[in-house]
Amino acid sequence: MDKVKVGVVGGGYWGRKHIYEYNQAKNVDLRWICDIDAKLLEQHKKDFNIPNITTNFEELLSSDVEAISICTNNENHYKMSKKALLAGKHVLVEKPLTLDYKTAKDLVETAKEKKLKLAVGHIFRFNNGIEKIKDLIKNDFFGKLYSLRLQWTTVLYPKNPIDVLFDLCPHTFDIMNYLLDMWPENITCKAKGSRNKKFYDNAYIISDFKNGIMTHTEVSWILPGKVRELYVLGSNKSASLECLSQQIKIFEDLMVKDLKIDSNNTILDELTHFADSIIKDFEPKNNGEIGLKTIYLIEKALESNNKGKTIYV
Repeated sequence: MDKVKVGVVGGGYWGRKHIYEYNQAKNVDLRWICDIDAKLLEQHKKDFNIPNITTNFEELLSSDVEAISICTNNENHYKMSKKALLAGKHVLVEKPLTLDYKTAKDLVETAKEKKLKLAVGHIFRFNNGIEKIKDLIKNDFFGKLYSLRLQWTTVLYPKNPIDVLFDLCPHTFDIMNYLLDMWPENITCKAKGSRNKKFYDNAYIISDFKNGIMTHTEVSWILPGKVRELYVLGSNKSASLECLSQQIKIFEDLMVKDLKIDSNNTILDELTHFADSIIKDFEPKNNGEIGLKTIYLIEKALESNNKGKTIYV
């Protein structure tokens, strides 16, 4: 197999990104797009020269595609991913994997039973800036590692409101794990719904890891300006990474210098990796187990907020 036949479900913001990048991927044959908006489908078919479009998800499931990208609203992730896996399709689902641990675990177990690939849109595992920071940590560049600070903030009014933790913390918890090769031992969270009391739109999370490493995370839909920033603090040096531009600054004593790296197209690399995992039969580095663990930690963070205490995980 040289190419994987792929279908995309959802033609909105993230779906369009998948459609565009799959068209660039050398190991993918993009065959189908599915969306409830027929006019949008016609536009995508014209723009991207897609052979097949449908408003019927069942039609896509019965087609000859081998893999499906699910880029729909979060509340649809579980049921559509489950149907796709039961139909024998490999699945890449945008984060969060699902909206609760029980359904996320069911997807992971179903993929294992069916011997299918299940990947989650933990896109920062494919970010060259994150990869460089991981390499620096591995080689003791920072000395004794003290802490990580992550800020994932912007002003956003979600069309389908969920807690900001479910929207943004899949990334932050995943980045912690990818950099440190471990998960936290306990979590303390304070969250607030500032505009809508039914949903949290601002949260601060402290996570403690073994070896005395601590992480501080701020996630918000009410702070102006889009920030996706990581700080790494160590005994010898520290660093900041602007994750979207992939720009790294190194801090040593009172000196600051830029660390040049080659930035990459993270979405294309993620989708190519997913297709390669099918062609070459290996476990994706953004697999379902990773997605499941992030959901578990988000639930523990919410438990910490609701109970007003640190939760051991």
